[in-house]
Amino acid sequence: MPKSNENMKSEPEIVLSPKALRRLEEFAEYLYAQTQSKRFVKEYIGKIEAYLENTLKLFPEAGTPMPEYGEDIRRLSYQRFSILYRIEGEQIQILTFYRQNQP
Repeated sequence: MPKSNENMKSEPEIVLSPKALRRLEEFAEYLYAQTQSKRFVKEYIGKIEAYLENTLKLFPEAGTPMPEYGEDIRRLSYQRFSILYRIEGEQIQILTFYRQNQP
């Protein structure tokens, strides 16, 4: 007998905070200044977004707990970036992005 959708857990929604959006925009501007390639910037930012989708939707607790930043804060690394986030119910809130050599 097929399982009902009521028993299936829904995928969490990934939401970027205003600060995370601002940091991602700043990084995109930096990349563009370095490469002068809109295509490169778009592809790179797309890779970050795909990484978040693929990792956090499947494994929301994949990040390392970071109690020094606050309760329930986790850090995920992507290349040379750290991504701070927290799980709030059915949402994964991306709090900020930063280069690992700049807290």
